Amino acid sequence: MASKILFIGGTGYIGKFIVEASAKAGHPTFVLVRESTLSNPAKSAVIDNFKNLGVNFLVGDLFDHESLVKAIKQVDVVISTVGHAQLIEQDRIIAAIKEAGNVKRFFPSEFGNDVDRVNAVEPARSAFATKANIRRAIEAEGIPYTYVSSNFFSGYFLVSFNQPGATAPPRDKVVILGDGNPKAVFNKEDDIATYTIKAVDDPRTLNKILYIKPPANTISFNDLVSLWEKKIGKTLERIYVPEEQLLKNIQEASVPLNVVLSIGHSVFVKGDHTNFEIEPSFGVEASELYPDVKYTTVDEYLNQFVLLHGDLFDHESLVVKAKRQVDVVISDINRSLLGDQVKIIDAIKEAGNVKPGATAALRDKVVILGDGNPKAVFNAEDDIATYLSEQWMIQEPRTRSSTLSPHSTSFHSTIVSLWLKKMGKPLKRIHVQEEQLLKDIHRMNIISLALYGDQTNFEIEPSFGVNASELYPDVKCTTVDEYLNQFV
Repeated sequence: MASKILFIGGTGYIGKFIVEASAKAGHPTFVLVRESTLSNPAKSAVIDNFKNLGVNFLVGDLFDHESLVKAIKQVDVVISTVGHAQLIEQDRIIAAIKEAGNVKRFFPSEFGNDVDRVNAVEPARSAFATKANIRRAIEAEGIPYTYVSSNFFSGYFLVSFNQPGATAPPRDKVVILGDGNPKAVFNKEDDIATYTIKAVDDPRTLNKILYIKPPANTISFNDLVSLWEKKIGKTLERIYVPEEQLLKNIQEASVPLNVVLSIGHSVFVKGDHTNFEIEPSFGVEASELYPDVKYTTVDEYLNQFVLLHGDLFDHESLVVKAKRQVDVVISDINRSLLGDQVKIIDAIKEAGNVKPGATAALRDKVVILGDGNPKAVFNAEDDIATYLSEQWMIQEPRTRSSTLSPHSTSFHSTIVSLWLKKMGKPLKRIHVQEEQLLKDIHRMNIISLALYGDQTNFEIEPSFGVNASELYPDVKCTTVDEYLNQFV
């Protein structure tokens, strides 16, 4: 029978992947959660997915010893995926496991470098040392263990190519730490989860380090860049940062950049993913243990970021690319060409197959940022294109040196009410207050609109702007009411 598994930190970044893999593999799966997590809108998608998978929730807290022991007594295996700030607190889990006395295996929160085999500088050195100290504590207590060394997450390091702040692979130039020759390992999060769960009941991984180092995912930075260049048909400018300069940059940088740079130094300069042999006395390699697992290679992973060749000013090539090869078109052209996005819209309309931006309208519940009262502006893309055509193609003198603003305003709460009326069903409204929103820096643009009403909290003065619908009253724009009808 498959072991019962308890996750601590299961709603976090890597945790959610492993919880899902556990449930899908048929393990009775339990997640320790706080009451506040179950009602946190930011976690609702994860919680709902867990519920659909049949995951069991045990209410408790890492800092509540009694709840920890109670939860641990219900399972066979404990997997910790707590975040960086709580790594040091895993001694609480160790104490609870020891008191419970029934755990067959403990997986502490690792999922990175083998912390016993690193040549790191601060601040990465201290982070690795914390994990190493947890290892020693586990061993001292005689708790059966498996340490998972999964190296780099593809979802972070391959998406960004280790370029601080980047959200996509580079297109023009790339910064390479060191000489680019040491090999690193990049694994997709789903594969890390699959290998971790396979190891749970495998005696070959007991009291061992499970290294996830598939051959096709072990690659030098130079070769990674060359692979990417081949895919996009373009040579990138390579900017190499010598170790001496990198060490200086680490010392001068603040958190979190210094952490990112020091981990980069460990892996890309010192080669800490691959500068040692895995000995049977301490470790095993996942892709060798489980050859049946079809993991995603680095080559395959990068395909999702490859752009199709074409020309913004070649209508036929735009239509062909849209019509035959994609469902969604995302424009990220530079500022000087923004007005020419009309050409993209025309091509999408002719192709006729590109999906609308929204995949579906809400049917059960809706998250409302703030109180839902500040007004925002919603315009159909065709109308924006029409107004832009009026402005750019006719060389409209009234819009010269002005801001053109097509206004179709509605309260968030009003839109929800309108949608309720259309589908004849109440929605659960979940309001996220300002204090909670401000904790999420990734939502700052949305916060500007939802909390502060930055699309409508000022008057348009003739000295700086004009309203498109007033300038061109003959344009029959699609109202919010009309737009929603397509989803009913």
